[in-house]
Amino acid sequence: MSGARLYLASPLGFSPENRPYLDRVKEKLISLGFTLFDPWEQSGFAPAIDDALRIEEFAPRVAAFRRIAAGIGRVNEEGIRASALLLAILDGAEVDSGTASEVGFAAALGKRCYGLRTDLRDCGDFTGVPINLQVLHFIEGSGGKLFRTIDAIDLSP
Repeated sequence: MSGARLYLASPLGFSPENRPYLDRVKEKLISLGFTLFDPWEQSGFAPAIDDALRIEEFAPRVAAFRRIAAGIGRVNEEGIRASALLLAILDGAEVDSGTASEVGFAAALGKRCYGLRTDLRDCGDFTGVPINLQVLHFIEGSGGKLFRTIDAIDLSP
């Protein structure tokens, strides 16, 4: 699938400390020949977020953030729809809810989904199940699989 567009779902953009890890994953995917859609690279909302942060009154500030959130959600939906497949980074004590919803949406659209969980802890519903059983089901049911290391990522069908 050289050149295929891949949606990279992750919560890693919430902290700049995660940037090196995200960059390693992206380097691996690019080396496999994929074109990436990384929601964290969408900078068009930054000015609106800065403006909303300066609003002092609660109700107008909330309304501004609701508009921004709706816009970001639309961009991400379009990114998933326009991608051939999805890779979700699933590390942490719990799978990020936004990342989980992106997996479910992509799987419902018939996109092949993959997961990366380098975290050694199981956070699944049963012993030996590394992530939430529903997220794992959508990944495996879509024809994808869960990887435990960046080097193990292989997205060939």
